[in-house]
Amino acid sequence: MFAKFNYDNFPIVHVYFSTNINNDSDFINFLNQWLELYDSKKKFSFIFHTENVGYIPIKYAISMSLFIKKLKKKEIQYLQKSIIIINSSFVKNMLELIFYLQSPVAPVILLNKKKIINLENKIKYILSKNINDLENKNNTVIILPNSR
Repeated sequence: MFAKFNYDNFPIVHVYFSTNINNDSDFINFLNQWLELYDSKKKFSFIFHTENVGYIPIKYAISMSLFIKKLKKKEIQYLQKSIIIINSSFVKNMLELIFYLQSPVAPVILLNKKKIINLENKIKYILSKNINDLENKNNTVIILPNSR
């Protein structure tokens, strides 16, 4: 399985990614689980753990941007913010491509695991703050939604 969802701390949903996508159904399953959260009609935030991700074909970045475009058409956005933990330039580049093609539905905070001393405290801090109180500094990149 490409993505494993952990709902133990709902409304915070942890998503742990494996090294690669084995087939298209793995990716579709990931998207369907995301949609199930919208179907529950409860606000939530994601923490994406990409530390183990290896090579992923570019077609999934394009598919992800199309998925985000569809999500943006929903009347209510239940996703409040996403924190994406990265530790590779490949994942960072894939995310940059996704968000170049389509801005996110909710604020996204990219955290470089290699450059943050206490990642757990940083995540708690980000979750406790309004996005307007956060800044693009200290190894943190914030990507905000727009109308694209």
